[in-house]
Amino acid sequence: MKKLLIVICAFLVCISQTANAQNLHSDLHNELGINAGPVSLVGGFIYGTVGFWTAIGGGLSHKPIDMHLCGQYSTHYYYQVKPWCNIGVKATVEAARLVHYSDTFRTTVTAVDHEVLLSLMPSVRFNYLNRPWVRLYSGVDLGVGYLLSGSSSTSGSKDGEEESDKKNNNFMFAFNVTAFGVNVGKKFYGLFELNMGYDAIVKVGIGARF
Repeated sequence: MKKLLIVICAFLVCISQTANAQNLHSDLHNELGINAGPVSLVGGFIYGTVGFWTAIGGGLSHKPIDMHLCGQYSTHYYYQVKPWCNIGVKATVEAARLVHYSDTFRTTVTAVDHEVLLSLMPSVRFNYLNRPWVRLYSGVDLGVGYLLSGSSSTSGSKDGEEESDKKNNNFMFAFNVTAFGVNVGKKFYGLFELNMGYDAIVKVGIGARF
């Protein structure tokens, strides 16, 4: 995985330097934004795996289970060190929950499982095009991820609920590759990205440059 990311970085640097040789870039070097998307590739894999095995258990017990994706939300900061290169950091959070029912009509909830995936990743972005109003880019992010899993029972008394609460926390290596991104606007901008990793697969956002 590390060798693949190094090759990707080298490839993006070569392309971005060549593409920006004749570009007129903006003198606004700082960028701050907020973003949202449905789910990340890693989050979707985790939620799908958990949901698959939980659904099998629910099918065997004849108790229905519903999965609700809460979406992914992120923020980022970048500084332009070269017309073809920005460095920065991004933070993401996404969540999903599984609702367990005691009957096929879904009238009584017996338990709710929560899955929350967080990440903090230093980021490098390579600009193919860096105009004052339009920027095209790709990027690579590496950092740390944190998965918080929790389950709470809704049965009976308060004491019973507290005894059934369970939590499981795990740190992990976080990564992301931005396959394509477009950023439109001068001082205020909108963006669209396609990602593979801990960032949302399809992401839109807004931000400011200064």
